[in-house]
Amino acid sequence: MTSDNDLFLEEQSMVSMSFGEHIEELRLRLILALIGLFVGVLIVFIPPLDIGWRVMKNMEAPAKQALEDFYKAEYDKKTKEAEDARSEGPLLEASISADAFADEIRKIAPELKLPESESLAGKTISFPIKFRSAGLIRVVQTSTVQIDQSLVSLAPLETMTIFFMVCLVSGLVIASPWVFYQAWAFVAAGLYRHERSYVQKYLPFSIGLFLAGVALCFFLVLPVTLSFLLQFNVWLGVAPTLRLSEWMGFATILPLIFGLAFQTPLVMLFLERIGVLTVEDFRAKRKMAILVMTIAAAVLTPGQDPFSMLLLACPMILLYELGIVMMVRNQGHAPATG
Repeated sequence: MTSDNDLFLEEQSMVSMSFGEHIEELRLRLILALIGLFVGVLIVFIPPLDIGWRVMKNMEAPAKQALEDFYKAEYDKKTKEAEDARSEGPLLEASISADAFADEIRKIAPELKLPESESLAGKTISFPIKFRSAGLIRVVQTSTVQIDQSLVSLAPLETMTIFFMVCLVSGLVIASPWVFYQAWAFVAAGLYRHERSYVQKYLPFSIGLFLAGVALCFFLVLPVTLSFLLQFNVWLGVAPTLRLSEWMGFATILPLIFGLAFQTPLVMLFLERIGVLTVEDFRAKRKMAILVMTIAAAVLTPGQDPFSMLLLACPMILLYELGIVMMVRNQGHAPATG
């Protein structure tokens, strides 16, 4: 239990930290975080590991798989239409007199040696003809669909730029424990001693939530989003072409946004623990929070489609509600301060 005198000393210690000292602390933490990011990017570039190349290939995989599925579906559709055309309708026979048929053939190819018309008199030639509701089928053609998995690059430096961006994001994910430690350390510098224990307690959960958000987006959200969007191409019969920069920009930024969005319940719980906001405050501002999160999702998502915006906004709203549930469950478990 902390005495009132200890709390008074803590208050004096915190107030004595000037604005300039806070700025200096922020500068120090930013430098240390950038050093960690630099080390993470160096690890990505280590030749035996080839992390950057592997990550880029894995990011291309959902797009290539979606393209392959689209073209396979188109091929199956065309094949089925051709098979239906062959099997639909009754098979009838059309007959023509043999001598008249021979006369027509002689007009086209007089060099052919055909029997004389007298010897063909009274004979007929039958041809099988298939009818369907649309009319006579003269020739049934099977459409050929080329399966194309390639992503298109339209600028000379586009591929190199995208590769370095992927390496930067991969380095950030690798260095995320160190970066998050620096962020929480900066927050702890402005807290009382008894409040700093929350930073130590929540730091591992913060890192875990970030990595969980990145993994969920990378392995689930991105493939589902792309498959859903390409269904419009299937519906309209338009062959899709994915540009490398647009897809990779979408596939690298969105996982980071998901990772940061997964911090929401932890930040809410932390603010409640240190007395900045209460459960009632979060409940009263729920409508405003939903509006802000929806706008933020529209701004932060790289794509212009509403589906990707909803894929970010809905988890953020659920995480907000989860934060309220966590605060309710943890009420009464805070250490006594007086």
